[in-house]
Amino acid sequence: MLQINEELRRHWQDRDPFHELTLLEGKVYRQLAGRKTFQFELGGNSYFAKLHFGIGWAEILKNLVTLRLPVVSARNEWLAIRRLQELDVATMTAVAFGERGRNPATRQSFIVTEALLDTISLEDFCRHWAQQAPAVALKRRLTLQLAQISRTLHGNGICHRDYYLCHFLLHLENGVPRPDLRLSLIDLHRALIRHNLGRRWIVKDLAGLYYSAMHIGLSKRDLLRFMRCYEQRDLRSIFKLHHTFWNAVNKRAEAMFKKLGPAS
Repeated sequence: MLQINEELRRHWQDRDPFHELTLLEGKVYRQLAGRKTFQFELGGNSYFAKLHFGIGWAEILKNLVTLRLPVVSARNEWLAIRRLQELDVATMTAVAFGERGRNPATRQSFIVTEALLDTISLEDFCRHWAQQAPAVALKRRLTLQLAQISRTLHGNGICHRDYYLCHFLLHLENGVPRPDLRLSLIDLHRALIRHNLGRRWIVKDLAGLYYSAMHIGLSKRDLLRFMRCYEQRDLRSIFKLHHTFWNAVNKRAEAMFKKLGPAS
């Protein structure tokens, strides 16, 4: 299967896009045995590419034994991007996708997205909040945006599975956040999309997000504001109906912090 926009098609013409991508040079962000992520320039535009080379049966079985869903193709990210766009959740723009091979252990695939320029990860943006508190209004708006995005994802059967502040990009204008505080969610290669998302997947996402924000000086009021927006109900009802759920989120986040230390 191949899906390529006109601009890249014009550059590659009738040549094999799988081969063309392996020839490109750029800034490598991650290189594993079965996957490579890098940024490259072509025709005056900046792109990100993820190449999947096949992870082998040993890696697939290792993931399954540890109850993890293995990532065997870029198709997952391609579909997740399309679904987020349908839900009006800001994310990457995919311009090319290719996949070949039926064997999941040797399947080759790629996805190319437009680079999100003039952005900063929320992890970096919030890094010094504990020492230098941000404007209250700014923190409130970002908290509510994160809660609303989370509610939209989980309410529509999507679990990111790597749901951390570092995977939210805040768009900048002249070096400062845009007035609309636009956030784009990235790194969707592990995203899970189901008709009915199980409770454990939602707990996993929210705990990951909370863990990644534990060191930035959030107050109890900030956390309650997030819960209220996420649930779209008053706190009395939340604690009456979903106390065990939020307790599970907190316990998982604390366990992550104890095991891994601060997220950044």
